[in-house]
Amino acid sequence: MTSTPETIGGTGRNGRWSALPLFAAQAGLVLLALIGELAVPGGPARAVLVLPVLLWSPGRSLAAGLGLARGAGRFLTPLCVLLSIVALIVAGLLCFAVLGRVRLAVLPLAVSTVLLPLCLLERRAERPRLPELLAGGRRHAVYGASVLAAAALLWAVAAQLPTTPQQPYLSFSLGAPYARVPGVLPGTAGQRLDIPVVADATRPADLAGLTVSAGVDGAGWSAPAPLTSTTPGQGTARLQVTVPQGGCLHRVELRLSRGSEQLRSVDLYLRTREGSGCGDG
Repeated sequence: MTSTPETIGGTGRNGRWSALPLFAAQAGLVLLALIGELAVPGGPARAVLVLPVLLWSPGRSLAAGLGLARGAGRFLTPLCVLLSIVALIVAGLLCFAVLGRVRLAVLPLAVSTVLLPLCLLERRAERPRLPELLAGGRRHAVYGASVLAAAALLWAVAAQLPTTPQQPYLSFSLGAPYARVPGVLPGTAGQRLDIPVVADATRPADLAGLTVSAGVDGAGWSAPAPLTSTTPGQGTARLQVTVPQGGCLHRVELRLSRGSEQLRSVDLYLRTREGSGCGDG
C-alpha cells in the first residue's frame, strides 16, 4: 500500500500547480491596490482597492510560507489580519531605523510585494475534498460580501457628508539658513546681513502685489522689495540689513505688506558685543 506524500510549495508532482491560484490571486490584489494608489482619487474607491494589501495580502503570504494556512481552518481570516498588522508594524520600524522616515502610502504595497513569493510555499493536499472546498468558498464569499457591504456603506456616507472648503491662508517666515537659527543671532556692528524670507499662499494670485521691508529697532525701514514667485503658491525675497552700532540686543522686524496694509511680520534678534554693558553671556 502506497501513500501520496503531501506537497509542500513547489516540491512534489502537483504542489507547484496547487499554489499557483493563491499566488495569482494575491498578485491580482497587489495590482488592484497599485492601480488604486496611482489612478484613483483619494476616497472610498481607493480605500476599497488598497484595503486588501493592508489587512489581507501580507498575512496570507506569511500564513502560506509558515505552513499555518492548512491548520487554521475557519480562523484563517483573523489569523491573516493579525499577521498583516504585525508585518506592517515590523516593516515600518525597519524602514524608520534604516531610512529615517516611513512612506505610509507605499509601505503596504512594498510589504505585500516582497512577501508575495511565500504563496508558492502553500502546503496543500493534491486533491482537496469537496466539503473542504465548499467550506472555504463559503468563508471567502462571506468575507468578500462583508468587504463590499462596508465599502458601499462608506461610499454612501462619504457622499452625504458636507464638504468644507479650505480656508485661504497666507504664511510668512524666514528662509534658510535663518529659519534654523535658535534664539539670538550673534553679530558685529556694521556687519551686512542678507536675509531671505518666504511667503506661501493657498492661491498663487494672493501673492500678487506683496512686498517685504525691514526695520531695525523699529526705525530705519528699507525700501519695499517685491516678492519673486519661485513655485506656484510661494514667493521669496532677500533683504539687506546692516547691524547697527551701539547697544547689545537689536530687533530686526521683517514686514509683509500689500500697499500700505501690513499683513504679516517676523522678527530676528541680533546680539553684538561692542556696546557698553554687553557681556559674553
